[in-house]
Amino acid sequence: MSSCSTQNLRRSSRLGTKQYQLKPEPTEQPKRNGSTSGSADIGERPTKRRRRNANAKDDSGSCMPGKGSRRKKSLSMLPDMPLDILYEIFAHLHPYDLLHLTRTTKPLRVLLMNRSATTVWKRARENVPGLPDCPPDLSEPAFANLAFDPHCHFCIKARVWTVMWTLRVRCCKTCLKDSTAVVTLGEVFRALPRYNPLKTKAMLPIEYLNDSLYCLTADLNKLLELLDACNHDKDAFEALATERTNAAKMQKESGIELEAWRLAEISRRKEEKTTLTLRRRIQILQRLSDSGYAEELKYVPDDLYERFTEKAVVNQPKEITDRIWNNIKESMLLWAEEVRTHYLMWRRSAHYINRLSMMSQGLVDIFEAHPFPQIVPSVADLSWHIPFYRDLMEKDRDVAVTLEDLVPENMGPFLEGLVILWRVDMAQRLYPLIPAEARPTPEQFECTCGHHRSGSGAETSAGGSAAVASRYDLSTMLKASTTWFRCTVEGCLLDFPRILTHECAKRAPPLNLHPQTQEDDLRNAYNLALGEAPWNFAGDAITYDMEAHRATQNILRLVLEDADKEPWKTDKFALDDLDKRFVCGECSADGMLCVMPWRVAVEHLTSDEHAGNDVTLTVLNEADRTWVVDQEPELSQDMIIDVWKMWGCVECRSSVMTLNDILEHMVDDHDMAFPQVGVDYHLHPDAATFGDAPASEMYYPEGMFTTSILR
Repeated sequence: MSSCSTQNLRRSSRLGTKQYQLKPEPTEQPKRNGSTSGSADIGERPTKRRRRNANAKDDSGSCMPGKGSRRKKSLSMLPDMPLDILYEIFAHLHPYDLLHLTRTTKPLRVLLMNRSATTVWKRARENVPGLPDCPPDLSEPAFANLAFDPHCHFCIKARVWTVMWTLRVRCCKTCLKDSTAVVTLGEVFRALPRYNPLKTKAMLPIEYLNDSLYCLTADLNKLLELLDACNHDKDAFEALATERTNAAKMQKESGIELEAWRLAEISRRKEEKTTLTLRRRIQILQRLSDSGYAEELKYVPDDLYERFTEKAVVNQPKEITDRIWNNIKESMLLWAEEVRTHYLMWRRSAHYINRLSMMSQGLVDIFEAHPFPQIVPSVADLSWHIPFYRDLMEKDRDVAVTLEDLVPENMGPFLEGLVILWRVDMAQRLYPLIPAEARPTPEQFECTCGHHRSGSGAETSAGGSAAVASRYDLSTMLKASTTWFRCTVEGCLLDFPRILTHECAKRAPPLNLHPQTQEDDLRNAYNLALGEAPWNFAGDAITYDMEAHRATQNILRLVLEDADKEPWKTDKFALDDLDKRFVCGECSADGMLCVMPWRVAVEHLTSDEHAGNDVTLTVLNEADRTWVVDQEPELSQDMIIDVWKMWGCVECRSSVMTLNDILEHMVDDHDMAFPQVGVDYHLHPDAATFGDAPASEMYYPEGMFTTSILR
């Protein structure tokens, strides 16, 4: 094969077919240009072909495409196309896109800014639904620039969304303070001292923004020039006033129309984004259903669904594609596994949930017979503390329990008995919490329930008899002024019967997502079905407060002469009727006295600051007490509204709320703008205070008192 033909083959073929021969020793050295004298080229390796440059040019100067070269794309020939074709293409663009195209090259700018291209801009404007016509004082490109290009017209700052439609400009916050750009109405009046300011003001386009009136500095300067040109000619001034006033009025009317379009456009975009976001959620849920979670997704709890909607990958106005799904699939499957875990937990508790729901429907007569704020057992209390309902609740999950089983037809006459039985059961559960040192002696007290009997001090049978000084039931002991309990959840100091309705003692236990026993299932059922648990369900939410017991004894010694004999015989309502006011000597300083009613004094003495210390209290005399009582309603007003929880909804039998919260509840849940106290909402049994007595310490100037304060 010749050397010439070899060069025409592909390099791989050429190398495969070439045979190299030993080159004979040359008789003379070859020249630099590759020519030799008297020597043959047979067997000599051919010269390697030089690589052609991709940007090499031919003789005419134009680029010659080489192998693997990429031709540079250009729209330089676009203006050379026929105008009718160009105009037809441009008419399908958005005005903002047409504006960008105008700013690309000089030929396109000349083409699109020509007056003959006005129809193109008009047709492009028709692509925007609802956009008003171009105002007569603006060109089509200027209108597109004002409506769609978010830049300041003075400093070219980007992302300026405030449009001053009447002034036909966009203005950033910095330029809004620059008098070379815009001026306020006050500056307009100062610039026109020689003319009627009210009449000349009507000649200027005025924009209302941020509680101020603005006009363009250029418009003001132009108006001043026109006024000076009138040279105090009344007819010329009137003609100018008519012309400029009509122009300003036209700009204002079109500005109002354009602002209405802008607001409608914002609303439309928001609705469109909302629709796309909802569609994305549905598409994600559908893909999860296809992945095997269809049954679980039918029972998604509210908190998990809220977490789903708050995820950044979900809350986007974009539809799901295969590529997007592959990117977010892992996180979505983790969320779906949480839903499955919750679903399996719910299925384990389903029989308890169904029974509690039926009890809620069937026992409404109890709540109707005892309207709020009477203290009655909740459905959770009845299901746990009443043996009849507890037996029904504990039946196997395979046993069908109907509404007739839970509330028989002849149950009506016995509903009141259920309430009494529950109250007795609560008293029997509370009394053993009282330490022996806080109880009366056996000779002074006999418990009718059998927990405490006279005689040797040991418990005797219900039929036993013994001579005692007096007989009191458990209710009397629990209502004694010295009997105080404290919740272990938030440390609230509680008396009886407030403790029976205290929210902390009935707070629903946290969900156990991996239940192992039936007790776990029942706890979960209380949370899911009722949102609360039976009173003191775990048995550790209530404890007796011995410090409050001792503090009350000290208070009784200050107001009662025979308080040391039988302090438990004085109930809390007797001290409420006395309505005394006490001053803490340690907390009174800097000319201010710390004054409080007796219930607040008990809590004050048991606080972390004073617990275990010998704190001196002083009882105010009658004149000082009367003056304080008169001052308390006004000083307590803000606390009653925003701080102290005192109120509950009559219809919902809700937990205790502040006054602000209960009013919002009445509006949001019951659509009552003007609820009536005592009818729609009422003082809650778990209220922080009753009547006008404050629920915390109040401070008064010491000079207003005549009582000698012990310190």
